Amino acid sequence: MKPPHENYASCDATTLAADDFFKEWVRTPTPDSEAYWLSFLEHYPHKQSELNEAKKIVESLYFELPDLSEAKVRALKNRIETTIQMPLSPADAPVIPLQRRKFSRIQWIAAACVVLLSGVIGYWYLQHPQHLTYATTYGQTREISLPDGSIVTLNANSKIEYDSDFSKKNIREVWLTGEAFFSVKHTATHSKFRVYTNDLEVEVLGTEFNVSNRHQTTKVVLASGKVQINAPDKSATLRPGDMAEFSPATRQLTQRQVKTELYSSWKEKIWLLEDESMTEVAQRIEDTFGVEVIFENPQLAKEKISGTISTGSLEEVSEIMGNLLKTNFELTNNKLIIK
Repeated sequence: MKPPHENYASCDATTLAADDFFKEWVRTPTPDSEAYWLSFLEHYPHKQSELNEAKKIVESLYFELPDLSEAKVRALKNRIETTIQMPLSPADAPVIPLQRRKFSRIQWIAAACVVLLSGVIGYWYLQHPQHLTYATTYGQTREISLPDGSIVTLNANSKIEYDSDFSKKNIREVWLTGEAFFSVKHTATHSKFRVYTNDLEVEVLGTEFNVSNRHQTTKVVLASGKVQINAPDKSATLRPGDMAEFSPATRQLTQRQVKTELYSSWKEKIWLLEDESMTEVAQRIEDTFGVEVIFENPQLAKEKISGTISTGSLEEVSEIMGNLLKTNFELTNNKLIIK
């Protein structure tokens, strides 16, 4: 019987690595166990780092000792010496009497080489932090807790990346593709927080803001606090209620006052529309649900609508939009046709 997810919610990496159910998954994964831990991460995404660390512990403790010939061991030893650029002394390979049956001397050399190689690889990873990535699919939103306590809510079809040593840096850096709402935690050391898109750099100390990086245009809408926007050869300082928009095609950075809730309501799975053209709404549908929107009557694309649209599913959006426009929506072959 599988334990409930909450049993592992407060576990650190060491506790996870000692758990029999967890160890069984790492050593002999099955479709059922893979689904269980994937579901666990969907409920507790902030446990990703502990899970990764626990897996490494289990894998290092339970590796199978390789059955290597002397020639292979010598080759492995040479590879390690080339990697670390120094010879291995005899002390690195303990001399064990050959008459002992459990392990021969050559097996101990193999084990020593494997352990040393693991150490070299581990040191390399410490010196070269890895990128951690979180992403959403079409129709999905996701809340992610960063190591510093900041919260990122990812919109559909979006991705963020940051280094594994994120919270140790003087500048906390996140790379965004798509759209996300950031609630940034102010740190005791006043470390800066930066969000990078293809074209812009957003820098803050502690604030809440929405960033959309789609269709060769980046929009930043500030809900609270203060942010600095840096574009090629241009910059702007935003205050609550401001939106900055940059297009690399025109190289123009514009700034204006907006109703911030119109740009962040997607977090609550609703769209607040205020005199928005159907062309813009169609683009929202395509970005969120991954379908192509087709107008049978081109004049409909020019219509402007206002209202609240629940975005729990494409079917729900279609039904509400149909009522607002007094028309029918038909989904076929990944195309949403507005009749």
